[in-house]
Amino acid sequence: MVKKPYYLREPWDLLFKDKKLNRQSPWSIDLVYILTTLLEEMNKVGIDFRIAGTAINSSVIIYQKKAELLLKLEEPPRPPMAKLDVYVPPPLNLPFRFEFTTTSVSDLITALEKALTEERRKSMRVPILPMPIPDFLEFDAYRLEVEERAEDLFQRLIGMGGGPFSFFDLIEDRSLLEVVRVFMMLLFLAQGDKVDLYQDEEETDIKVKVKELVVDE
Repeated sequence: MVKKPYYLREPWDLLFKDKKLNRQSPWSIDLVYILTTLLEEMNKVGIDFRIAGTAINSSVIIYQKKAELLLKLEEPPRPPMAKLDVYVPPPLNLPFRFEFTTTSVSDLITALEKALTEERRKSMRVPILPMPIPDFLEFDAYRLEVEERAEDLFQRLIGMGGGPFSFFDLIEDRSLLEVVRVFMMLLFLAQGDKVDLYQDEEETDIKVKVKELVVDE
């Protein structure tokens, strides 16, 4: 059986085994006794500077742990954390229903049929009707009527002297529909270059004057 080196036997092995050193409390280690006996054993066998250096390093670690523990004991205790005054409402009681209802099979069938009917109505698409074809014959008749009414108004303006006239005077005591008709006929006559329509920026009235009666200066 191979005999262990002297520095790996107790109590000196503590200085050469890191796991054992970390598990043991530094206050339970008699470092003076361990170093003294280790030095005596080294004098018998012969001084090995590698073993001596490792022993010194482990001794420094032990003293460092003792110093850290002493400093930790001198630290003032931390003040207790202030508790926030938060109001916690009591839990709400869940509502309980004590009523019991009975549902027949016919009621279930009726409700199901109603739901299916509503779903079918939602899914039905409204047919899109094609755009109606305009009746051009009616439009032509309407245009002829406007032309006749505009010509009557034009002759009336000529009979009144050709103007200029106030639009407000022309529509005095007329209904809203007649006012719209007179305005449309004046626009029709102006488009046909038969009357002049002009309005000042500061006024709301429109002046109407027949063009054929304009005398060149």
